[in-house]
Amino acid sequence: MTSPLRDPAVLAAVLDSAIADLADIAFVVDIEGTVIAANKTLLARSGLSRDDAMGQSFLDIIHGEDRTITSEHLNRALQGEVAAFRIVRTLNEEAQYVSDVTLHPVRDGDDVVAVLGTARDVTEAVTVARERESAEELLQIAGRMAGFGGWSMDANDRVLRLSDEARTILAIAPDAEIVLGALLDAQPSRTRDELRGAMRECLEEGRGFDLQLNIVTITGSQVVARILGRPERDHTGAVARALGAIWDVTEVEAEKAKLVELEERLTIALNTISDGIMFLDRDWIFTFANPRALELTGKSEAELLGKSYWEAFPESEGSEWEQTYRRALETGARQQVRSLDENRDTWFDITAYPTASGLALYVRDVTEDELTRQRMVANQRRLSDQARLLDASRDSMIVRGLDHRVQYWNRAATELYGWDAGEAIGQPITALIFDDTTAFDNATAAVLRDGFWSGALEQRARDGRSLVVDSRWQLVLDESGEPSAIFAVNSDITEQRKAEEARLRAQRMESLGTLAGGIAHDLNNVLTPILMSVQLLTRRTHDTDERQILDGMEAAVKRGADMIRQVLAFARGVEGRRIRVSVSDLLDDLIVYARNALPKEITVTIEHDVADGDTMGDPTQLLQVLINLVTNAKDAMPEGGQVRIRASRVSIDEQYRSVSHSASPGEYLTIEVEDDGFGMPPDVVAKVFEPFFTTKEPGRGTGLGLASSLAIVRSHGGFMQVYSEEGNGTKFQVALPVAEGGEVSRPPEIAGEERAPRGGGELILVVDDEPMIVKVTTQTLESHGYRVVTARNGQEAIDLVDRGDHDIDLVLTDMMMPVMDGAAASAYLEHHRPEIPIVAMSGLNSHGSAKRAVGMGIARFLPKPFTTSLLLTTVAETLRGIPLDLEQEHEL
Repeated sequence: MTSPLRDPAVLAAVLDSAIADLADIAFVVDIEGTVIAANKTLLARSGLSRDDAMGQSFLDIIHGEDRTITSEHLNRALQGEVAAFRIVRTLNEEAQYVSDVTLHPVRDGDDVVAVLGTARDVTEAVTVARERESAEELLQIAGRMAGFGGWSMDANDRVLRLSDEARTILAIAPDAEIVLGALLDAQPSRTRDELRGAMRECLEEGRGFDLQLNIVTITGSQVVARILGRPERDHTGAVARALGAIWDVTEVEAEKAKLVELEERLTIALNTISDGIMFLDRDWIFTFANPRALELTGKSEAELLGKSYWEAFPESEGSEWEQTYRRALETGARQQVRSLDENRDTWFDITAYPTASGLALYVRDVTEDELTRQRMVANQRRLSDQARLLDASRDSMIVRGLDHRVQYWNRAATELYGWDAGEAIGQPITALIFDDTTAFDNATAAVLRDGFWSGALEQRARDGRSLVVDSRWQLVLDESGEPSAIFAVNSDITEQRKAEEARLRAQRMESLGTLAGGIAHDLNNVLTPILMSVQLLTRRTHDTDERQILDGMEAAVKRGADMIRQVLAFARGVEGRRIRVSVSDLLDDLIVYARNALPKEITVTIEHDVADGDTMGDPTQLLQVLINLVTNAKDAMPEGGQVRIRASRVSIDEQYRSVSHSASPGEYLTIEVEDDGFGMPPDVVAKVFEPFFTTKEPGRGTGLGLASSLAIVRSHGGFMQVYSEEGNGTKFQVALPVAEGGEVSRPPEIAGEERAPRGGGELILVVDDEPMIVKVTTQTLESHGYRVVTARNGQEAIDLVDRGDHDIDLVLTDMMMPVMDGAAASAYLEHHRPEIPIVAMSGLNSHGSAKRAVGMGIARFLPKPFTTSLLLTTVAETLRGIPLDLEQEHEL
């Protein structure tokens, strides 16, 4: 006989009747996976009618995300296994749907003829469970972070039970047995008695307690613990047990103690300074006044503290003081006022510092200062502004403990150093504003010894700026007279110090110029006969070895003369003609020089984008600057390398000017000379433009090349910069202002020495106090067709001319001589014998000398030391009446 369950209709009817009233979703599928029964809950959830659901594939009517996992477990159930699984579906960012599904095989004998499935919505239960776990986890985390734990004690067995956090506080291992007696015995007697009494009253009398005690842990360490307890009663009202909590408040109490100490120290500092300090809250109520403030205002604490501003000082309503205080509150910026208290006939300086709670008033009695000011500068109205600059209210005020940690930091300190009070307080003062603590340590020792110290200190701001401050330190004593803090008032004198250093440098340079001038005159007088004698001897000898020796001597003399010119250029500044100079032409001449002068191991490249760029200046001087840089590049690469010359046009603005005070805003042409040499360390870079500083071997450098180059560039309105890194080469940058107009000229090329012109028997009067110069000059002129008479000073020259014994054709005179100098003699001859041309000689030559000589009766200027060719050319051109080109000056 066939089992009725084999009939699908019978099976569906039986199971449909069995699941119809189940609250959970219930369904039956046959062995083909087709729905043959579904309860009302399923139909309601799926939104299908019974006719639509029956005969459908079960996997088609469930949610698409659930089909894979349902299919796997349905196959297991059809194989005869009970399959249970959980479906978790995300509905949105904040919600999920969770369902527990169970699939039961329906058997007829050993065969599975259908599967009965149920699905229970457990979303809410899962959510509650998760929230409970999260809350418990958060509670445990909070307990661990806050040092919070729980405890309980049964009223009958008196056994102490502790949470993990409580065990941690008392240093009891998680698996260790808690012995209440041992724990109590380890406590100080006072702690032990308080704990026992509180616990007994809680368990026996039902009283709660809240204690803060010093607890000794099992390991012997000490903690400050807050212990709370309350009774828990049973259904009869009797105390069943005590429950409570324990907090580790050790750090909290330590911080409280530190704050109390800080407040005490600050109060002591404020009470011991020599000026008055008062605090007003935002309701204009006085909350603090130090003794000096009470003395200055003539008030007692009872008359001031707790009173409003207008109660304490009714006469000040609408006064300048009140307006100042209101302005400070409204703007949030400190305000200061100096005013006369007519009732007390006293002048006060009051500075109002806005604070988070109101105003801090800094009061000074400046009666003597004001009376002195009025007596001394009654006619100078600006002095009131100057007096405010001397007022301590503009100075930074810092209080630090003897451990050098900041306790008080006013607004002016923030403005000066850049650290907010909140950032500075508690920090070591040395870490905030000192790099080198040597001066700080010495000053600290002095103030601890003498009670006061003042002087200048080098400090730094938060942004790295170097500061120089005028600092006044006052030792603060506590109530017992012992040192407790140091109060410092600092005034920024950085710019003042820089100005003083600049003035001293200018004085040194002026002294150097004076010294250089005197030395130059004497040395040029020494070099002049040597140079002319060497050239005379060279013409007279035909011996090759002798000519080589003489050529070497001539080169050495010229090098010495060039050194003298460099000293004068650096010390006295550089003058010269100012014409429009093509930078492109300068670079062309420079590259020619570089390729001829540099060894083959050094290559030269040049690039520029200023083909039409011009500047105003002296082309000879500018070319010399660039030659100096190329020569230095060569010396930095003894093994060879590359020299890169680049020119470009740049615009300098105010921001760039702030980091290079030598540059003024405007358009510049820049020329860079860069090498691959050994470079320079920072300490050498810092000195590279100083006169007489050189890293070359003795005899190979004077230390004047870059110093004179800088002087030339600055005289042209430009600036120079150097960039170098040890081992990575050096780059010099020359910047020259762009020309607006003027004549364009190429730098003069150095031509070979022309054949010296000869005279025709003209009579030359040579005037000089140096016998050797007179002798060599005379021989040179006579050997070239001139006749010569001599004089030792200007007076002898005038006497000789006035006697009329000689028909003088030209006067060649030195400018610096005893009895009468060349200038006076020239002026006399210009007035009395204007037909006689005068050529002036001087060892104090510099660019522009010829221009200055014009108008003094002098036709031409001959700088010492001069060559034979230059002497003969100058004399010949003067006698022939060739006009002097004031834009050209002779050089060796």
